[in-house]
Amino acid sequence: MLKYILLLLLTTAVCGQDFSHYYYYTGKEYGSESQYNPVSLILNGSFDILQLQPAMRDVRTIDFATGTTNVWRNLSDPFTNINKYGWWKFLRREVFPLDWSKQGKQWWPNYQLHLIGGGMEYRAMAEYFDYHGYPYPKTFSVLTMAAFQLLNEITENNSTVGTNVDPISDFWIFDIGGVLLFSNEEVCRFFSEDLNLADWSLQPGLTVPGWKVHNVGQNFSIKVKTPLSEKIRFFYYCGLNGLTGASLPTGPETNLSIGIGLRAKNQINIDNMNEKSVETVWNVGLFYDRNNSLLASLFLSGMTDYFITANVYPGFVELGKIKPGLWLVLKQNGSSIIGISTNYVFNIGVDTER
Repeated sequence: MLKYILLLLLTTAVCGQDFSHYYYYTGKEYGSESQYNPVSLILNGSFDILQLQPAMRDVRTIDFATGTTNVWRNLSDPFTNINKYGWWKFLRREVFPLDWSKQGKQWWPNYQLHLIGGGMEYRAMAEYFDYHGYPYPKTFSVLTMAAFQLLNEITENNSTVGTNVDPISDFWIFDIGGVLLFSNEEVCRFFSEDLNLADWSLQPGLTVPGWKVHNVGQNFSIKVKTPLSEKIRFFYYCGLNGLTGASLPTGPETNLSIGIGLRAKNQINIDNMNEKSVETVWNVGLFYDRNNSLLASLFLSGMTDYFITANVYPGFVELGKIKPGLWLVLKQNGSSIIGISTNYVFNIGVDTER
C-alpha cells in the first residue's frame, strides 16, 4: 500500500492541480459524455473482461479474494516474478512490439488500452472532477484510476494462483506511463484535437433474473482527417473490439461512422505461466455521435450471446425534460436482454434467456 501512496503523492506533485483547458470532458448533457463519471468508469473498466463469451458474468462467481492476493503478490514483487517468467519473453511480449505472433502480442492492448486509453481516462476524469468543483481533481482522478485498474487486474486474474506478469506490465509500466504521458498538455491536445480520441464505452447493466453483468465494456474512438476528402475521416474503434472504417458528417455537429473488424470472444491459456490470449470473431459496428459524444451504436458480430447489440444514449431521444437511455442485446437463439440506463448505478435489464 505504501507504494501506491508514494505513487499518488509523486503524480500529484508532478502534475499539479490546475487546468488551462478541457480536452475530454466539457459537461455535455447528451450522449456517452452525459454518463461519464467515476462510477461508470470503474464499472466499465473493472469488468471489461466480462463481455467475453462464455465469461462468468455473475460477479458473485468471481474469486475476488484469490485475485486480490495473487495480483498483490505479483505487483509487490515484480522482479522475482519476471525472473520466473523470463526477462526476454516479458520484454518482447509485454513491453516492446517485438513479438507479432497471436500468442505474443500482449503488448498491443498495453499500448492501446493502458497507455493511451488509460492516460486519456486519467485526464478526462481529472477534468470531470475540476468541472464539478472538486478540490484536487488530479489527485481524485489518480485514486479513481488506481481503483478501476486494480479491480480490472483482480477480475482478470480471478482464481489464478502463481506468477502472472500481465498486471506487472499493465500497472507498473503502462498505467503509470499513461498518467505521466497525459500530464503533458501537448499530448492531450494532439490526441483530442488531431485524433479526436473519445471514450465511447457501453452502458453496463445488472440483469434479472440471475443478477449478471451485461453490456459492459470500455471502448475508445478515433477519427482522423484523410487526404482523400475534407469530409471523410479515417475511423478506428477499440477495446475488446478492433474496428476500422470511415466517419462522415451528417450535420454541423453530428457524424455517422462505420467500422468492420474483430472482437474478442474467448480467453484461452497459452502456456503454463498463466499467460492468456483471446479467440476472435468478426464484428461490424455503426455509430452516431454529436460533437464526439456517442448518441447511438449498433453491433453485429459472430458472438452467439451478443449477436446484435444496440445502445441508445441519453439525448438521442428527448421526451420533454426526460432523456432516456436504452440498450438491447439479441442472441442467436432468439432470446434477448433489454435495459434502461441511468447515470450513477448499475443499469437494470431483463434477460429472457431460453
